[in-house]
Amino acid sequence: MKNYLMFLILFLFLFTTNAFTQNEKASIGIFSGINLNSNSFEFDDEKNFMDTSYSNDTKTNFSMGVFAMYDIAKNFGIRIQGQYINKGGITKVNTYTGNNLTPIERSYRNSINYIQFSFFPQFNLPLDEKKSKSKAYINAGGYLSVKLSAKEYITYDTQYEEMSIEKDISESIKGSDAGLIFGAGLVFGKFLIDVRYDLGLTNITEEAAFKDFLKIKNRSINISVGWTGGI
Repeated sequence: MKNYLMFLILFLFLFTTNAFTQNEKASIGIFSGINLNSNSFEFDDEKNFMDTSYSNDTKTNFSMGVFAMYDIAKNFGIRIQGQYINKGGITKVNTYTGNNLTPIERSYRNSINYIQFSFFPQFNLPLDEKKSKSKAYINAGGYLSVKLSAKEYITYDTQYEEMSIEKDISESIKGSDAGLIFGAGLVFGKFLIDVRYDLGLTNITEEAAFKDFLKIKNRSINISVGWTGGI
């Protein structure tokens, strides 16, 4: 599945490269960068966790992708893109097991690989009328992600010992995720810098023990650099 989707993105990039280079209103590009990922938690029944405290940390991962842009008007267009992206987060859990027992601190690091497809309108703000390819832009839209794989790295820590394990959690994570995108960037000639925030709207957990009262959603800040044929 993963190889098929990566091949599909490459095919679309090569296809649009040939088609778009013959159209002055259309362009393509490639980009890569880092993601600052975390998960949000919503509990429907807090009393189940009265002896437990939670804290969330971000984790940093890599992403890369391709995009196509079509200008509908002078400073307005539609952008579509496909990318490989890793999401998830780090959750630290402190469980207080009783007055006579040792507190346990557990760290859960989730790593979820997706192929993500995005669609959003984009507003361009020229920085120099004489160099129309240099501009700032803002955009907003939505995304749909298809899960490739998911793993969890768990660390148990007490005052006596520390233990780490790794497990496959693909069956515990939904096969797709969807949400909103808000972004901005700068283009200098054919070089671009892009910053984007992904707001997940899907409860991604499929774990039977939790999904009735716990909602987990993806959050991600993406910082990328890339090349474009002109947007």
